[in-house]
Amino acid sequence: MNAPMYVKVMDPVRQEVYTAQLHLKSGQYFLEPADEDHPTEVILSPGWMDLHVHVYDGVTPLSISADLIGLNTGVHLVADAGSAGEATLAGFRRYVVPTYRTEVRAWLNISSIGLVHLREASDINLFDVEKTINAVLDNQPFICGVKVRSERNIVGSLGLQPLQLARTVARAVGKPLMVHIGEPPPNVEDILELLDPGDVVTHCFHGKVGNPWTADGEPIPALMKALQRGVKIDVGHGAGSFSFEIAKKAISSGSTPFSISTDAHAMNINGPVYDLPTTMTKMLTCGMNLMDVISAVTSAPAEVLGLQNWCNLSGPLQRATLFRISEQPPVGRAYMDTKGREITPNEVIVPEAVISDGALIRIDRVTTTLTHNPTDLG
Repeated sequence: MNAPMYVKVMDPVRQEVYTAQLHLKSGQYFLEPADEDHPTEVILSPGWMDLHVHVYDGVTPLSISADLIGLNTGVHLVADAGSAGEATLAGFRRYVVPTYRTEVRAWLNISSIGLVHLREASDINLFDVEKTINAVLDNQPFICGVKVRSERNIVGSLGLQPLQLARTVARAVGKPLMVHIGEPPPNVEDILELLDPGDVVTHCFHGKVGNPWTADGEPIPALMKALQRGVKIDVGHGAGSFSFEIAKKAISSGSTPFSISTDAHAMNINGPVYDLPTTMTKMLTCGMNLMDVISAVTSAPAEVLGLQNWCNLSGPLQRATLFRISEQPPVGRAYMDTKGREITPNEVIVPEAVISDGALIRIDRVTTTLTHNPTDLG
């Protein structure tokens, strides 16, 4: 980029939108507010993050490459949600994570084996509280918290025990807990009662029996109490955990998710999830405004992960995402929920480039790769 480029800046911390010049000086990119309004279609925000993915590629059956859903789609950091447990964490950090350009953090599964198979929380012999506590403490800041899947088909006869053990670990290490909710038992009311400020409920808009919303889209009493004491709700779209109907009613009633995540894995990246920009577009169509959507993939996950300077847009830019709002969905892309319902968005979030480690890199939307050719961003 030889000449300064005008961009519309979305600052989720200050909740401000303004026009600025993005210019290169001494090998680094800076933003300078423009004196007058210059027409531009390019929007710049802090770098996007996805708080719930599965990227222990080649080891756990659901996992995929972090770069496939990371920098290639405008996402700078992904947080793996429990693919590794204390017994499998070393391999994840030593052999898999270093192969990615996308930054990775991890929620450590309360089950020692992680997601080697999908009933990891059904056998009490697969839990070791002391080793899990030590694994969290020994792997900072890579480990961001503790993950437990608390659903009938996963916990079996153990009921609330996996969640209770995960809570014990999370409180011992001073980290948040991410809990997957779905079909009972355990009942969602019992799950919510065990959660503390800063804990995260993922799959909050699932349309299964036992979801935490009334028919009118209001939080059930247990969810309302949890939200009031600081529990956070996360989208966690996934292959079976997102309903347009539930999301639209909840958002219309004033309950927007704290964070937007994909739960991207091998069974949903070819639909219905695809990637984070697609999930963001769905939430925009469900009634969230654009600033709230951007906050939910920047300042919100930064708060959970303890990344205090992530959204800093002053001084030299180390990371940012540049995108457009288009009226045309990508060719062949269907916007469906996990119930098979389809919507046609009027506005589509399209990533155009990233600033990563101070370099501006264009996203080639045809090949879904990054190329050092940002000059046509306009």
